Amino acid sequence: MTERPHVSISALHKEWAKLEDEHHQLTRAIGEAHAKEAHAKKADVAAMRQRQIGLLLEITSIVAKMRDAPATTTEDFVALLDVALDHELDLASDIAYYGPSDYPMTARLLRALASRVPGFEFNSLRRWLSSPGQLEQLIGAAAPGAAPPDEIGSIERIGLASRCGQNNRDDIAGREP
Repeated sequence: MTERPHVSISALHKEWAKLEDEHHQLTRAIGEAHAKEAHAKKADVAAMRQRQIGLLLEITSIVAKMRDAPATTTEDFVALLDVALDHELDLASDIAYYGPSDYPMTARLLRALASRVPGFEFNSLRRWLSSPGQLEQLIGAAAPGAAPPDEIGSIERIGLASRCGQNNRDDIAGREP
C-alpha cells in the first residue's frame, strides 16, 4: 500500500486562495458579459461557466483535503481559519456587510493570529472587504510578526477589569492579591 505524501494545510491554502481569486474574477466577468448580453457571444459565456464549474470542483476538493489534513504549524491553523471564515461560517461576507467595527473580538483574534505568521493574508477577508480601509480596520496596520497588545491592557481598555475587581485583575496577571 502506497501512502500519499503529506501536503501541508498552508500549501493547500495557497492553492485554494489562487483558485478562489480566479473564481471571483470569472464570476465578475460572467456578470459583465450578461450585462452586455447583446454583444456577448454565448459560446464565450458557456466556456466561462464551464471553467467556473471546474474551479468550484477544485475548490471543494482542496477544502476537503484541508479538513482532513493534520495541522502542525501556526500557519496551518490560520489557513484553516481563513477557509472556515469563507466556507463554513460565511463570516467574511457578514463583516463586509455590517462593517469591521461590529466585530471587535473577531478583529482582535485575527490581528493576533496574523501577527504570528509574517506575510500571511486572509484571502477570504481580502476578497470580501473591498471598500477602502475595511481590511486594514479589521486586521490593523501592525507590522507582520508584531506581538499582540498586552492582554491586561486590552482587558482594562474594554472595562472588564473594573467590573472584575482588583483581585481578579491580579489573578489574570498571575500576581498574588
